[in-house]
Amino acid sequence: MSARLRLIAIVALFVIVVVALSVGSGNRRDMSVPEKVLVEVLATFQEGLMGSARSVEDLWRGYFFLIGLREENEALKKAQARLRGQVDQLREAGQANERLRKLLNFKSENDYTVLGARVISWDPSAWFKSVIINRGSEDGLRPGLPVVTDEGVIGRVVGVSPRFAKVLLMIDYNSSIDAIVRRTRVRGILAGRSEKTCLLKYVLKNDEVSKDDVLVTSGLDGIFPGGLTLGTVSRVKAMGPAIFLEVDVTPAVDFKRIEEVLVLIREEPLF
Repeated sequence: MSARLRLIAIVALFVIVVVALSVGSGNRRDMSVPEKVLVEVLATFQEGLMGSARSVEDLWRGYFFLIGLREENEALKKAQARLRGQVDQLREAGQANERLRKLLNFKSENDYTVLGARVISWDPSAWFKSVIINRGSEDGLRPGLPVVTDEGVIGRVVGVSPRFAKVLLMIDYNSSIDAIVRRTRVRGILAGRSEKTCLLKYVLKNDEVSKDDVLVTSGLDGIFPGGLTLGTVSRVKAMGPAIFLEVDVTPAVDFKRIEEVLVLIREEPLF
């Protein structure tokens, strides 16, 4: 007999027994022994079926619960990522506002016509150290204008286009600024050397210059106003029989981190 015929026979027997129990128990107060046996068998069978059905139902409920939990977890991860991005944006905005506040303080403390600008790129050349800012001749810029931050001198404008300008940094080998030691008023020419140091030239051996002295612009080169911070003396060394000292200067500005700058604009002389 095939499995299908056996299943049909079992179902048919089950129906017959149920009908017999229903008919036979109508007029008696108790079941007979065969009926009790059949009830035990059928009840056990039904109990197994109900237990299996509950297990399947519990399994499906657990499955859908896990699906919902996973979707909720993914939604929480996305929300966390959005919040992290918003926090980063707020932090960046706060830092930008702090830099702007310092620049505005510089503007209010110095009687110059100033124009704020943003650094948009660095010169890729290994021979020159310069940056491009997002202001140009349309904004009144021209070559020779000094560029600063609240920390100190950046450099000077060396080229302009209508909307952009090139700024030669003070750390470039081609840069030279007339400088003065704030404490002793010793003068020299500050020349670029590297991203970390500059060289104060033409300082005599008898001149009083010491480590940690602050250098500022002298105002005598016709480019930079006097009193702008340039850097701090990091080393003073006598070079044998030479008449000049070798004075290393650490710039006041961290050139790797400049983002916003101020261009100091002055009226061109009429004659």
